[in-house]
Amino acid sequence: MPRSGANGPHAAVVRGLKMPVPFDLGRFAAGLERQRDRPIRLRPFSSAPGCPCGLWTGTADADYIYHEAGTTPFHATHIAVHQIAHMLLGHQHTKAWDQIISLLAPDVDQALIQLILGRSAYSTSEEREAETLASLILSTTAS
Repeated sequence: MPRSGANGPHAAVVRGLKMPVPFDLGRFAAGLERQRDRPIRLRPFSSAPGCPCGLWTGTADADYIYHEAGTTPFHATHIAVHQIAHMLLGHQHTKAWDQIISLLAPDVDQALIQLILGRSAYSTSEEREAETLASLILSTTAS
């Protein structure tokens, strides 16, 4: 199991980021855009019960970070940073996700489905990694 403490791989990712103090999601995303030379679009949305409250979708032109609009500002920020963490860690959807999509929509191009739906099925270890990195990012700038 990878270490996630002060010297672990997640801390190394955090050290490579330019963090606004105090933390501001818009400024953080703008800094990442400059670092990565790639647009990031923050998009609040209202999810339904049982639906994901956040989603990262990478397209050829930009990364889209969707986060729940109907929650507290702190929680919405945490959801968005969790999705950014998936992006920074290079997580991809799982083979099981591909199989589910193939069953549900066998006649639709899988690349198009991925583009539209994004990555909404991660392994448990990827969820833990994203949550750890999100928590480190937010705690680094906490007063």
